Amino acid sequence: MNTTVDDLRDAADRLRAALDAYEQFVDGWPYERGPLPDEVDSYHSARDATHTQPPADVGAALVADIEERYYRARELESEYVQRARASGRTDWARIVAETEPVWRAAQRVHAAGYGIDPGTGEPGYLLPPALCPARRVSMNAGSSPVVYDDRVAQYGAVAERFGISPDVVYHPGSGHDVSTSEAFPDSRVVYSDVDAASMADLRRTGYEAHGADAVGYKVDDGADMLVFRNAGLFEEAVVAANLRSGGWVLANDHLESARHVSRLPTLELVAVVPAEWPGDEPPVDTVEAGDCTPRPRTLDHSERADNGRSAASSDTADRVPAAIEGGAPLDLYVFRRDE
Repeated sequence: MNTTVDDLRDAADRLRAALDAYEQFVDGWPYERGPLPDEVDSYHSARDATHTQPPADVGAALVADIEERYYRARELESEYVQRARASGRTDWARIVAETEPVWRAAQRVHAAGYGIDPGTGEPGYLLPPALCPARRVSMNAGSSPVVYDDRVAQYGAVAERFGISPDVVYHPGSGHDVSTSEAFPDSRVVYSDVDAASMADLRRTGYEAHGADAVGYKVDDGADMLVFRNAGLFEEAVVAANLRSGGWVLANDHLESARHVSRLPTLELVAVVPAEWPGDEPPVDTVEAGDCTPRPRTLDHSERADNGRSAASSDTADRVPAAIEGGAPLDLYVFRRDE
């Protein structure tokens, strides 16, 4: 499927419309003393004109619809980014702008039903799961900040091997994982995630955390190190917007983050840390020069298409360093940006 910018806008519009109806529903919950708002009533009538549902059932239908539209919009966004990668595009800021309607609408979903409880004054999910979109789409609901010892060991081994002492480390799509702070206790560590609840949990325990979609968030003055761990992000855009010259990227390939990063011409693959190792300290295996990040060739004018964008090029977009292709998804790959 050739997903277009118009497809993204249409999916975002549909998602926003469902969210607008949901917000009207919540504003009047539980409707014990009056009729449903007109938009919600119309929504209900359009879905099922044969019988009248109680308000809770209407709310559940609204939330189910939001969830369906959310995942559909996210799917289209992913397809669009994958197509951009396959075509060899490198105009990351433009691609971020083209996908913005979807990720901004998605951010609203992660905040829908999450907020400050008026009775207790505590942040949390305000409605039952069936009526709370934020809880339905969260991958972190019910969790709390967690440190993974194996990740701390991997990060620490890299820092020691290359003498890295980063001033600022940025971990986008972190969820509740704060292993980065444990590994770099003297650094400013910045977390971001579209899941508003998980970021609020981190802030309450003293971490710098921002509820934002990673492609739309920028660290002030950039970061010396980026960490991509099981997040499935638009990594190229995050690198372009945030990584300082001479900076480092640590990425695993569970959701293909390492291979996406490996295609950036400004980055060089320099080492791999295995996911499992004998003994106490993980080894840091340096990568030979011949297995470093492939540099994409320059396309000539005849290969340009679609308003100046690069046409698909199989010898650039699909090339992956042998160290990644032959490695394990949870191995940690170490990249260095040119000075």
